[in-house]
Amino acid sequence: MNSLQRMLDVLTLFTPSQPVIDVELICTKLNYTPASAYRYVRELSDAGLLVRLPRGYAVGPRVIELERHMTQFDPLLAASTDLVEGLVAETGLELLISERYGSKVINILQYSGPNERILHFGRGQPLDLFRSATARVILAYLLPRQLRRLFDQAAPAELEHVGSDWKVFNKSMLQIRKAGYCVSEGVIDPGNCGIAAPIFDEKRRILGSLTLAGRAERFYAIEREHLAGLVMDAANEITRRIVAPETSVP
Repeated sequence: MNSLQRMLDVLTLFTPSQPVIDVELICTKLNYTPASAYRYVRELSDAGLLVRLPRGYAVGPRVIELERHMTQFDPLLAASTDLVEGLVAETGLELLISERYGSKVINILQYSGPNERILHFGRGQPLDLFRSATARVILAYLLPRQLRRLFDQAAPAELEHVGSDWKVFNKSMLQIRKAGYCVSEGVIDPGNCGIAAPIFDEKRRILGSLTLAGRAERFYAIEREHLAGLVMDAANEITRRIVAPETSVP
């Protein structure tokens, strides 16, 4: 691991229960020397990614600047903006646009329209790669060597919904790829269901996913084939726009 990655790993220590970190925590959690920890927080602070507080360090203002830039210019968001409202209006479900980040999936957009927001894993919320349709449909399209590595590194609890045996797990991933979408029921929120389809980049590498999710009664009121067609068509259109943005309709 290079020094840049080691420095950026400091930012992974922030959690809802740990909004402020200090050098002692960095050394304990990441096994860094005090000298390295002090150097990293100084460089991150100089870059605006951390801000010094009496009790330690919090996320800095540069993150807000980057978040605003992403909201306005992220290619995935820009390619999906005009599709979101129609899908939510037609189905009455909530919509998520998500991207892979390391061993997790991050929701970068959550839209519920005029409907009550019921999902507890909205924008900015990281999801385990092995849970929910949102994440598993991304997982299924990773390269075989990536899949095997993630499977081997996963804790038994993470594999609960996908199979703890490699053959079973790999078969479930192949089934998702064959179908072109993934469905999950009550995996994260009891009583909620979701259906997701993959979004690709210009080289057909998995980039993210589009998900429609909501209460089971509403979810099952819509014919499965119709719902699958909606999410796959929308995800395919987003992929097309990413590949050829000059031909996309704003």
